[in-house]
Amino acid sequence: MKINLQTTIKTIILFIVIALFSNGVIAQNQKAWNGNSGGFRIDTTINSSSQVTWSFTLGSGSTTSKVDGGGRGGLTTVTWGNTTSAMIRDTIKAYETLNGCSSSLVNKPVDVYPKPVVSIGTNDTLCIGATLSSKTLTVTNFSAIGGSSNLGEFIITVDVRSGSTTGASIIGGPITLPSATSSGVISVPSIPTGSLTAGTYYLVITNFASNVTASSNNPAPGSYASGNSAATVAAIPTNYIIYIRPAITTPAIQAY
Repeated sequence: MKINLQTTIKTIILFIVIALFSNGVIAQNQKAWNGNSGGFRIDTTINSSSQVTWSFTLGSGSTTSKVDGGGRGGLTTVTWGNTTSAMIRDTIKAYETLNGCSSSLVNKPVDVYPKPVVSIGTNDTLCIGATLSSKTLTVTNFSAIGGSSNLGEFIITVDVRSGSTTGASIIGGPITLPSATSSGVISVPSIPTGSLTAGTYYLVITNFASNVTASSNNPAPGSYASGNSAATVAAIPTNYIIYIRPAITTPAIQAY
């Protein structure tokens, strides 16, 4: 019988690829932001009376911490910590003990990303009635946190607030910007200021979220600062201030 070597090799490769996917080797890790928290538990329908032991292995530079919920069904809460400039891979681990026997150690790798670093530009001083021109918002660490292999594109909302970063909105609520490009540069549309009084205003980021969706048993990364608007404003320091000054009345030239 004649064997087609090329076909045989292709078949072997196909079986290897299928096996890798079946065993989760190529499965995507869970992704999380620095500072956000997540909960983990063991399936309560299996080994219902076992004792669960949790642990984890931290990547270099990680400050991730956990609090065990107690009991077999207790929720173990993990707070991700990454103050470096690059992604850190932490691994949550657990095994069960029942009737003097122990299960294999189960690993759950989680990719923890640093906070976004955002630049909006230099402050502006405008006279009443002038329009705040369009600005460029740049995610300066996009190469470390963005893109298809990391946290994807980003859903970002900005607001202009009076007096402080937590003051009243003067544009009727947040503006949602298009997702970041592959370079992490976004255009902030121009904002009319004709109805404003003299004072200090702040252009703030109220939401900065990954657009990576949930997959398998991995929840979506969601928003930096857990999607809390006030927390997001505090977590991404505002570096853009708008000063509105009373317009100067142009004097008439008087002959004498």
